[in-house]
Amino acid sequence: MHQAHCSTCHEHFSTVKNFDIHKPGPRRKDGTPSCGDPGAQTRTKRDGAVVPLLKRVEYADGFTWVTNSTDDRFSEEATP
Repeated sequence: MHQAHCSTCHEHFSTVKNFDIHKPGPRRKDGTPSCGDPGAQTRTKRDGAVVPLLKRVEYADGFTWVTNSTDDRFSEEATP
C-alpha cells in the first residue's frame, strides 16, 4: 500500500486511490490550481443517505485522509 501527499494543498492520503478521490477545486484568481475539500466528496447509499467518501484521522505524525467505511471487505487499507 502506497500513501500519497498532495504538493498543492499538503493533505496526506492513506492510499493513492484516496488521493485520486481528492478532486481539483476552482482555479485561484491568479490562475493557479487549487484543491477541493477531500471531506466534501460524497456518495449516495441505496437508502438515499449521503455519506463522505473520506474521513480525516489523526495519527501520531499528523492527519491522514482514510476511507470512510465500516465495511472493510474491499478496502485497500484492511489488514489481511
